Amino acid sequence: MTQSNRVSEGPPNLSVISTSSDSLAQYERERLDNVRRHLPEARRQLQEAGIDRVQILYDGCGDSGCIESITYTDGQGSTVDPAGTLAMTEEQLMDLFYDLTQARHPGWENNDGAYGEFDWNLSDDALKHTHNDRFTDYDTTEHEGL
Repeated sequence: MTQSNRVSEGPPNLSVISTSSDSLAQYERERLDNVRRHLPEARRQLQEAGIDRVQILYDGCGDSGCIESITYTDGQGSTVDPAGTLAMTEEQLMDLFYDLTQARHPGWENNDGAYGEFDWNLSDDALKHTHNDRFTDYDTTEHEGL
């Protein structure tokens, strides 16, 4: 006798799982729209906390990726700890940059993965994004005879 954890009989409803390129493109647009909506407020809060520059490093491979670090600096280049001075949390800021990375480089964490850096100058509102895709390569040499 076998046991099943199936709740209902009949075929599963797969209509909620979409893998079409149209739905992926929509997902990426939504991520980018989210960043466009919330990044100006993040900038305002960071500037009010005396932060002049934000550096965000991320890395991923093998279907997993994360933001490795966030560094905040003031106008003199000194590290600032904004904990407790912002209405938004560091997790919310990280989510915005996850969304931006995903919108620009979908699947960045897959296979050999990728790593990168955001350098956000709040005074100039200039956001520089450097992204590095990893890939496996090979070099072939063939020999015939001696």
